[in-house]
Amino acid sequence: MSNLYTPSRLRVIRSCLRQHHYRYNLGLQLDANDRMRFGTVGHKALEAWYRAWMDGYTTARLDAALDAITGLSHVDTIKLRVLATAYHHRWGAEDWEVLAVEVEFRFMLGDRLIGGKIDAIIRDRKDGRVWVIEHKTTGSDTSIGGVYWERLTLDSQVSIYIDGAAILGYQVSGCIYDVLKRPAHEVLQATPAESRKYTQGKGCKACGGSAGGKVGILRGRGHAITQMPDGTQHCPNCHECGGTGWKEEPKLYANQRPEDETPGEFETRLIEAIAENPDSFLQRGTVVRLEHELPAMRQDVCDDIDRVETGLIPRNPDACVRGGEMCGYWGLCNGTVSADTFTSGPAHPELDAAT
Repeated sequence: MSNLYTPSRLRVIRSCLRQHHYRYNLGLQLDANDRMRFGTVGHKALEAWYRAWMDGYTTARLDAALDAITGLSHVDTIKLRVLATAYHHRWGAEDWEVLAVEVEFRFMLGDRLIGGKIDAIIRDRKDGRVWVIEHKTTGSDTSIGGVYWERLTLDSQVSIYIDGAAILGYQVSGCIYDVLKRPAHEVLQATPAESRKYTQGKGCKACGGSAGGKVGILRGRGHAITQMPDGTQHCPNCHECGGTGWKEEPKLYANQRPEDETPGEFETRLIEAIAENPDSFLQRGTVVRLEHELPAMRQDVCDDIDRVETGLIPRNPDACVRGGEMCGYWGLCNGTVSADTFTSGPAHPELDAAT
């Protein structure tokens, strides 16, 4: 069992000790679902964005971020590219100096080894203050003042990152917390033929039609009548409708579609949605820790670790469903699969084992 405790590991401990046993004691790996892959690739995109900034390639930041978006479904790729572009245009003009990107730390909290990786550390040139940068993707409501932000007042990850930055030699003012909400939009599909409904349309009055539809075209109103092979009759010389009989042809109702939405149309719709209400998709807040708050939060971390050291691994049914999906270890807990069906891997694949 690894003796290193990261914010990710502590989160699992608080959720379910049995899940922690499978993941960190036995090293059993889970296959990533679409939501997890979206978050992982989104993180890589912003890492590339900040690295390009730190390396002095200010104008190439967006290209670097977009190039990092790979391995997702076509729809999720469009969503993340639009989000990354919006992030760039919303916050790319900050007068910041990027000091570090994806920097790891370790420190001892009593006799416990704590570690992690900070997304970025920046200095605001306006006032010289230094901040930890944390970015997240989520499907939850991120309105400022909502529960997403309220919980951060007790979030141990922020506290650990502030202590970690201090160990690295940065006296930070707090954490700038960026949240990107994954759009719930999906590609619009064509309405099935049997479900399509059309407006009534307007008949051509020059051909004898009416507002209720193409009813008078058979009379011709003095125009030459042409008999069609299917038995219908048309007035091809009508200057009003060109022989169609319609002043305004019937069309699908506005909420129905004759064909699937194209990738370009889907992307345009997402851009318009974010431009109309950017706060629904991109939020930035600051999270600070006062000096007198840190001891209690450090004690919370120690207490979480103490739960592991009891050796108890009870199952927690309250943690079996998250994001509408069953826990990946569900089969192990209910006895329907064995541990042999899982692959093994390092406890902390996100960290450099040599650090």
